[in-house]
Amino acid sequence: YDEMSAAVVIPVYKQEMSEMEEISLMQCLKILGDFPVFIICPKNFNKQSYEKFNLTFEEFETHYFKGISGYNSLMLASHFYERFLNYDYILIHQLDAFIFKNELENWCSKSYDYIGAPWLATNNLTSKILKPFQSKKKKKRAPIFYKVGNGGLSLRKTQVFYQISNELAPLIKEQLEKKDEIYAIEDVFWSLKVPEYFPNFNIPDYKIAAAFALDRKPKIGLKINAGQLPLGCHGFNKPKVVDFWMPIIKAQFQKK
Repeated sequence: YDEMSAAVVIPVYKQEMSEMEEISLMQCLKILGDFPVFIICPKNFNKQSYEKFNLTFEEFETHYFKGISGYNSLMLASHFYERFLNYDYILIHQLDAFIFKNELENWCSKSYDYIGAPWLATNNLTSKILKPFQSKKKKKRAPIFYKVGNGGLSLRKTQVFYQISNELAPLIKEQLEKKDEIYAIEDVFWSLKVPEYFPNFNIPDYKIAAAFALDRKPKIGLKINAGQLPLGCHGFNKPKVVDFWMPIIKAQFQKK
């Protein structure tokens, strides 16, 4: 068994962290601090508030950090993955993620190409018949329900991402130009579009992915996990889930 190497990659665009972001970063370093941790940031970024954490910075063109479409294009750019080719895997860790367990090596050893929190939905999709009046937003998102998964805390096999983003560059450019297209969202592109072109792109099913990370509908997620916390969660401070996660996160801090 050949030990897989992994790095943690944290995208930041704000020079000052909020209290929540600092909690997220400190927890990441506490649990995963044995791995190399990179901050990816715009060129000429003022690193002052991050300097005490002793991190490595990787700078990219400023336009990638101007809003969500810039971020999507960075996560679909082969030159992004090229920077990390020294590592078998990168864990993308946005600062609204919270790490519970040091299981990164274990997940790397399973050799999935991509894994993120599953997009759980309240009722299984069969109930569509009963609900002809689905909201527009829900209808647009229906293709992602019970798929894997959210990119905000996600494990990516670097070499594979590098090759695919290279090969699909023309398609990616085309999707990114259609801003309102669901495939212009980077994680949806990797989860749903890439397998159409690369059927062997290895993504676990949603039940396995729920043990890696949770994002939407964490109560359903914990049920799937038989009450066990995943490696981490994403979006812990979103209005719909903050009351669910905060007691769990506070308990983690008391366990020092």
